[in-house]
Amino acid sequence: MENDGLIYYNGAEDFAKKINGPGSFVLVMGNTKTAAIPGITAAGASAELNVYTPPLDAELVHTGRIITLDEIPFTPPFIPTPGLITRAVISMSDFREFYVDAGIDVAPVVPHYRVGFGSGGDIRTGKAVSRVKEIIENAKKVGAEIASKSEYIVIGETIPAGTTTALGVLLALGLDMNGYTSSSMNTNPHQLKTSVVMEGLKNAGINGSCDAIKAIESMGDPMMAATIGLCIGAKDVPIILAGGTQMAAVAVLLSKIYDISKLNIALSTTRWVAQDKTSNLFGILKQAGVEIPVLIASLSFAGTQFEGLKAYEQGYVKEGVGAGGISAIAMVKGIKKTDIEQAVENMYGMMVGGK
Repeated sequence: MENDGLIYYNGAEDFAKKINGPGSFVLVMGNTKTAAIPGITAAGASAELNVYTPPLDAELVHTGRIITLDEIPFTPPFIPTPGLITRAVISMSDFREFYVDAGIDVAPVVPHYRVGFGSGGDIRTGKAVSRVKEIIENAKKVGAEIASKSEYIVIGETIPAGTTTALGVLLALGLDMNGYTSSSMNTNPHQLKTSVVMEGLKNAGINGSCDAIKAIESMGDPMMAATIGLCIGAKDVPIILAGGTQMAAVAVLLSKIYDISKLNIALSTTRWVAQDKTSNLFGILKQAGVEIPVLIASLSFAGTQFEGLKAYEQGYVKEGVGAGGISAIAMVKGIKKTDIEQAVENMYGMMVGGK
């Protein structure tokens, strides 16, 4: 069902009725050495600059500008981070903001919680994240604290190469999901991602399936552990996992660790992910038996004057930084889809100037 820029699946209309009062947006930041593999991600202008993606996203969302670098490193040709969409929504809504360091290389110049112990490894080694249980426990405390100040929480992520680690944990769990995860590129590098994951599974000694903690330790990323902890800690309020196939993988992991039926939880993403023919968001949830509502923000930049924004319609970027989820919840609360699109266009125009 579609209504005013929102598409509802699996009981999402009823979930949307629970969204009242002031909510909180939580951005979980992470890095991994997996992101340095050539051709694996477009989340950043280059492999060298990938480490800056999380802090720059946080700074952009929080302040409307970046602080750590002199200028935003656009993905050529000036394709903006989805953090621009998130910032546009933040600027016209009443979300509180919280930032969580799950394991990053460069800290943002914004107030943030730290629940992790440094960035993740290269999943080809089969040793991706250390101290997973500790990250989850730390994040539980943060989730409970944020929930105590919130009517609901929207959890987004910023972690380059996150769709590759998503594939890694899904296959480690024994789920046949090759080709199911999306990509920030318009040509999804499935063969490369699968070869990376298979090498990691071999080195981790996983032949068949393993439990969720082992899957994250071997093939995952710090964002996954932190987000799982946040969800469990925030169990008393509605929770929106704001993201695409990465957050679908988190939902699957969460369901293996915690009784997800005890949570008021939904997944929310963009139309660009939901309709992506190179991935299968709904297939991940269905095959894993995770029955949760899904809200789709039907944003469009088809009519924009800017080529960098039109790239979203051509399969680039698609999602990230909670863009789809925060847009969907803002629309649930009465903000018009066209107003979000116009705000993004105005902000982008100011950023690129004559470029």
